[in-house]
Amino acid sequence: MKPTLPHGAALGPLKDLAQDVTATSAALEGRVALDTARVLGDQLRLLNSFYSNLIEGHKTFIPDIQKALNGHYSQDADSRYAQELCRAHVVAEKKLMALAERTAEMNISSPVTLQAIHREFYSHLPPEHQFTHEEQGFTDIEVRPGEFRDVEVAVHRDAGAHGPHCNDLPGCLEQYAKDYAPGRYHGDEKLIAMAAAHHQLTWLHPFRDGNGRVCRLHSGLFMARSKINRGNLWSLSRGLSRRKQEYMINLFSVDPAPDDTPEALNERLADFCDFFLGVCLDQARFMTGQLRLEKIEQRIEWFVRERSQRSGNRLPLRASRLLRAVFMQGRVPRGQVPAILNTSETSSRRLVRQLTDEGLLTSESHRAPLMVALPIHVMPYYFPSLYRPDVLGPEYTELLGADLPGL
Repeated sequence: MKPTLPHGAALGPLKDLAQDVTATSAALEGRVALDTARVLGDQLRLLNSFYSNLIEGHKTFIPDIQKALNGHYSQDADSRYAQELCRAHVVAEKKLMALAERTAEMNISSPVTLQAIHREFYSHLPPEHQFTHEEQGFTDIEVRPGEFRDVEVAVHRDAGAHGPHCNDLPGCLEQYAKDYAPGRYHGDEKLIAMAAAHHQLTWLHPFRDGNGRVCRLHSGLFMARSKINRGNLWSLSRGLSRRKQEYMINLFSVDPAPDDTPEALNERLADFCDFFLGVCLDQARFMTGQLRLEKIEQRIEWFVRERSQRSGNRLPLRASRLLRAVFMQGRVPRGQVPAILNTSETSSRRLVRQLTDEGLLTSESHRAPLMVALPIHVMPYYFPSLYRPDVLGPEYTELLGADLPGL
């Protein structure tokens, strides 16, 4: 077992980096209306699952993940399996985050919680897909959702590295629960502990399969319990996927070796935490740029203009005023709509009906305030640097192509 946290001279710079992540993430959440943040966070879960799947070698475009959430799957077996994995991630992440928010005494790093994460993810896969999976396809080895492994596993197959023996695993996991209970840490050390815990869990490799996904879900929950990125406004999996080779090299480098000295382990753990927290900061800053309000206003107007040009059912350009107002405020009372649009009540009601029918706005009733909606097809317009054609698929390459204005 490596040091729990880096110590000595390495700790100071990591604390500074953790403070930057915390401040940037908090500022990001503060600039988005609560209702908008909730809807956007739910939509970004699809992006989390896309990139987590990509790390594991599966690629499923965002529209296909949405189809899976609606119960529509590809006829191709491999494509269907990738859809199922993404759907399982989205549903499990949302449920686990809600559980962590309302369960004050939960130790996110306890064996029971780790089992719950694994069980929740695999519970959304069909029985025939609850077997370990390799490049050649499924094996005949059951995953056993929520059960710790009773066999030896290769943590890094190419390097032949192995985690602790399965007989030693229960004791290691009990120690892990003590070492990385979020309540044990305060201030900037919480995030450093999250990063260190991520490596330690990958090395323990507690399950027969699905360990990488469990580790990334666990890190998200750890941060949420530490009041960081609770709204899911930036994606850790996106950052790790975009630097996958570095991620894997850094993970492998911290695995203990027989001839290691405490000083060497501490230095390598500090390097990993620096990399991991750097990824967090990069993603929080990236989304801060995406959510600059003046840019959002321009992009919404761009969407309405493009939508009107491409569709026979035209939207008046003034619709962008209402869409912008609802995005900025989270919800807008219906009585304010005529003033926002500078038009009559009759014309306002007609436009509101069109926007709600198209899923661009939503409301709890015909008299309740209007609330933001973010269907998949608006995301490449609202967030063009995030929802690129390589995330959305070939149909969006043709639809958007060179029209992206770099907003």
